[in-house]
Amino acid sequence: MIPRLIAPIVMIFALSACAPAPAPAGAGAPSASPTPTAAPTPLVDVPIVDSAIAPSRPAVPPVRVQVETVGIDMEVVPVGVESGGFMELPENPAIAGWYRFGPDPWSPDGNTVVSAHIDAPEYPIGPFARLRDLASGAEVSVTGADGSTAAYRVVSVTYYPKQDLPTEELFAREGTQSLVLITCGGAFDRNTGRYADNVVAVAEPYVQE
Repeated sequence: MIPRLIAPIVMIFALSACAPAPAPAGAGAPSASPTPTAAPTPLVDVPIVDSAIAPSRPAVPPVRVQVETVGIDMEVVPVGVESGGFMELPENPAIAGWYRFGPDPWSPDGNTVVSAHIDAPEYPIGPFARLRDLASGAEVSVTGADGSTAAYRVVSVTYYPKQDLPTEELFAREGTQSLVLITCGGAFDRNTGRYADNVVAVAEPYVQE
């Protein structure tokens, strides 16, 4: 991805220091990368959330996300906040984390946020390294713990410098029902062990015929 939660909670992504990545926007598939050695580092502030507010309906945790066109097929697990105020993510880049303090894909309002490491020490590059290769219109399928399926189509893939990530927009709880997929990317700084950017794919729901 916490000893205790307080309200409000200020959360920050703690994605691992990833191996070198190719240049953003328009680049091809990731090339072979040296084994990363740096420890996980915080990336972005997440909007303030009042954890004391009870949900109006039981959440349906997403358990799998799939994008056939780029070969993404990942397990998804609920994640919260770890000590230090960071959003916890699975260490294995092959497993994504669903931000369980936000909406799920079947919520009547708000964005569903799913994030994963792009890579991590002792693991190969993860499937979310392919987010940057998503084309507009690519279909994304999310399966829930109850067996239900939510279908989306990609509308944008954007590189944001860490400090410019529009967290209020991406983590919106009303006025939208998008699926937001996030990983790290852009140039890798070996001195700090960090990527410069976040890669964000936004997909909108659609009804399958």
